[in-house]
Amino acid sequence: MSRNMLGGAINKMAATSLTLRGLLIGALGAALVALSAGAASAQVALWTGASSSDWTNGSNWSTGTAPVAGQTVNIGGAGATRPDTVLGIGGPSVVSIGAINVGQVAGVSGALTIQNGSRLTSTSIARLAIVAGSSGTVTVTGSGSQWNIPAGTFYVGFQGTGTLNIENGGQVTTGSNTILGGGAASSGTLNIGSGGTLQTLSLRGGPGASQANFDDGILRASAANATFINGFSGTELNLLSGGLTIDTAGFAVGTDATSGFSGVGGLTVTGGGVFSLLASSIYTGETQIDFGSSLTLSGAGAIANSSRVVADGIFNVSAATTPTIQSLAGSGSVLLGAQTLTITNANDTFGGVIGGTGGLTVSGGNQALSGVNTYTGATAVSGGRLAVNGSITSPVTTSGTGILGGIGTIFGDVTNAGVVAPGNSIGTLTIAGNYTGSGGVLEIETILGGDASPSDRLVVTGNTAGTTDVTVTNLGGGGAQTVEGIKIIDVGGISAGNFSLLGDYVFEGDQAVVGGAYAYRLYQGGVSTPADGDWYLRSTELDAAGVAIGPIYAPGVPVYEAYAGVLQSLNQFGTLRQRTGGWMLDGDRSEDQDGNTAATGIQTRIGGVRSHFEPESSTTGTDYEVSSWTLQAGVDGMLRESEAGALIGGINFHMNTASADISSRFGKGDIDTTGYGFDGTLTWYGKSGFYIDTQAAVTWYDSDLKSSTLQTSLADGNDGLGYGFSVEAGQKIALTSQWSLTPQAQLAYSSVRFDSFTDAFGADVSLDDGDSLTGRLGISADFDSDWKDASGKTSHSTVYGIANLYYDFLDGSEVDVSGTSVVSENQALWGGLGLGGSLSWADERYAAHGEAFASTSLKDFGDSNTIGAKIGFSVKW
Repeated sequence: MSRNMLGGAINKMAATSLTLRGLLIGALGAALVALSAGAASAQVALWTGASSSDWTNGSNWSTGTAPVAGQTVNIGGAGATRPDTVLGIGGPSVVSIGAINVGQVAGVSGALTIQNGSRLTSTSIARLAIVAGSSGTVTVTGSGSQWNIPAGTFYVGFQGTGTLNIENGGQVTTGSNTILGGGAASSGTLNIGSGGTLQTLSLRGGPGASQANFDDGILRASAANATFINGFSGTELNLLSGGLTIDTAGFAVGTDATSGFSGVGGLTVTGGGVFSLLASSIYTGETQIDFGSSLTLSGAGAIANSSRVVADGIFNVSAATTPTIQSLAGSGSVLLGAQTLTITNANDTFGGVIGGTGGLTVSGGNQALSGVNTYTGATAVSGGRLAVNGSITSPVTTSGTGILGGIGTIFGDVTNAGVVAPGNSIGTLTIAGNYTGSGGVLEIETILGGDASPSDRLVVTGNTAGTTDVTVTNLGGGGAQTVEGIKIIDVGGISAGNFSLLGDYVFEGDQAVVGGAYAYRLYQGGVSTPADGDWYLRSTELDAAGVAIGPIYAPGVPVYEAYAGVLQSLNQFGTLRQRTGGWMLDGDRSEDQDGNTAATGIQTRIGGVRSHFEPESSTTGTDYEVSSWTLQAGVDGMLRESEAGALIGGINFHMNTASADISSRFGKGDIDTTGYGFDGTLTWYGKSGFYIDTQAAVTWYDSDLKSSTLQTSLADGNDGLGYGFSVEAGQKIALTSQWSLTPQAQLAYSSVRFDSFTDAFGADVSLDDGDSLTGRLGISADFDSDWKDASGKTSHSTVYGIANLYYDFLDGSEVDVSGTSVVSENQALWGGLGLGGSLSWADERYAAHGEAFASTSLKDFGDSNTIGAKIGFSVKW
């Protein structure tokens, strides 16, 4: 019965009796109250979960039917069989209700899941955990799954503990504010991940505890709001690895001064509007500003810990107190205003435009600018590297370890107290202004070669002043003889700056840098244009008239040039007399008292030689001195004997060492070599005094090469090989019973090799020719004595002198140093004298011998010379 019907009945009965009218009014009022109470109870649906978790199953609700439009829904009440409610178990469901409360009784939890593209609209208030001690959780998950709350404030944790999960593309949309932790003792947690979206007028941290976690979550504005995010502090806005996207939806939104972001994730601003950050944030992930969108830092707003800013939209720091970022990328714009932006740990290229009257400071990392930048404030590079690959309209100062580089143009003056390094490897940096060196360094990378070598270049269209040190890094250049030189500094105005090379060593008073086989010094002015004011690297010496007089070779080249000669000094063959002391050169062998002759024996020899060489032809004008020692031990024995003579064969092990000092005006160094090998001998001794002696040997070498000029090792443990053979023949001519002459001739071939190597400066070194063919003509004069000791055994002594002529038929050695050939050819004709002797006893079973010798080149007599001695001992049986 309606109120209108009751009113009409009362009015019709009014004329009959006031008392009756009063009684009717009382009775009908009581009935109205009862009817109203029943209607109100029908508008509330309480979740019981009697049958399942399915929202759409009416048996799970107190009303016996699933909730309908306008009906209030309570989930999480006392007596529910199961606390969890799921909308969308069998597929997408679309439901509209009135108010909803999830978690309404202390100590009882309530849970709602919206899934599988289902849509729930609650047209009135929505609250999670409405009383103290209650717990309410709502999860919206899956693409197309939505919870729409068009009116009223949405509370996550009204008085209890509330949790809202939006994930896997799910979306929650509110028409008003979203508050986490609405009561002083409440707690509200928001988790948005995997593409989930919360669209709201604002996200607010309430009086209670609040926590928002974002892991690939989206927070979308529904209207302009300067405090779109507010009421948070500390780490309550937590960016997990997936980060947060702020979708401005075209509006201007922002934070209050305390709501800063933290965590390991990143922040993306999109939607074509403006997001203003007023709070200091400590998150470490990337900051992305999409095209058409803007991120503004205001006041204490800061993102200094963010790994990088990718500004494809607008990055506005004009209102920030101390704008600082780690790295800058993107192709949008940076608005400085009058502020200075500091970049602390860069590793990016920014291709957009930095504008304003403010400046830029780079203190670490590697920041590149490839756009046309218009800011006019000062640029300071105090650490790290700034590469200007586009242009800037700013004065630049470098200091400390700061490096200014790139291939672009600086429309401003540059003061260098740090480092200027043109190029991004090899390239040209242009200063369309003046350059002043303030004790800084100019770093040049080049491929050292001829005039046209690729090289960094600093172009200054204005004037130069002050002092600057120059370092040169050779990027694998093999060197070449220059003419004009390699231009590294081009000065358009007054060239008053002083540029000083910091080289690898000092050559004749000037710093020089090594490039392959050559050394380069820094000169102001071209050879053909001496007044041009430009600066060049040259590997050519000029006379006073500016005429080239020859190349400047690197300090290691004399060492490489002499290397084969040092090995050859160890690879030479001695004479038969030096090896054996002349045993059997007298003819018959001695017999002992039993008629036995010595046929087999062991022998050991040691020799030392000191040689000085001043080659007749040397690319670098190198002299070298070699001190060597040789130890040899082996056995020999009779292979055949006849009335005509005897054939003796032997095999020996040898070890030798050499220490060489190399000297040239281009540099000094030393070589230390150790060799081990074997040699074999075969000798025919004729009864007539004629003999033929053959030798063959192979030796493995290990060498260390050093440059004392450069004070560095050039090669350690370089392997080499030497081999050769020798043929010697002679005829003993008796003059008296004791005196004789022995004319002799010897031809010896020797070849040495060493492994190719790359030295400490990148020069490739290899041997092209290391062969020698030496002929010797000699004659010895011998005085022999024989006697018997007290036991009747024969002793024999010989004293001799020998004169020799030597001639080398080949052209010396040739070494390739990074494509440049260097040769060394010693004097071909030498003369030598030797004095020696031998003593045998006990019927020649024991013998000792020795020879001292000296030789010299006959041209430029005495300039090249050798002096040495060899001694030996043998036992035969």
